[in-house]
Amino acid sequence: MTNLTTTIKLFTSLNRSPGPTWTAATKRKAPHKPLLLLAVLDLVHRGVITAPFIAVAGDLIELNELFNLYWRRIVPLSQTSSIAFPFSRLDREPFWQLLPMPGMAMNETNCF
Repeated sequence: MTNLTTTIKLFTSLNRSPGPTWTAATKRKAPHKPLLLLAVLDLVHRGVITAPFIAVAGDLIELNELFNLYWRRIVPLSQTSSIAFPFSRLDREPFWQLLPMPGMAMNETNCF
């Protein structure tokens, strides 16, 4: 398989929680991970994210704003979310890895 084919397969088979909260617009599954990935791809396309690393200090601010924009367009107003939820949960996918900042150890308190 090509890189694109592999990436498409991974993105279309994300582990997403089903639930009665979610509408047909999200295929009745939690939309957090797909919306975060869409925001990441958007920022890569615009040249904001240029490396395979998202810095908490800089890139994360614009990424959070874009995630929230997509969230408000898809999810009913009564539902709220935070970028922290999908950002840390994507670590369960084979293509996403959380790394501690240099000189820091990763633990429950600094991993969102």
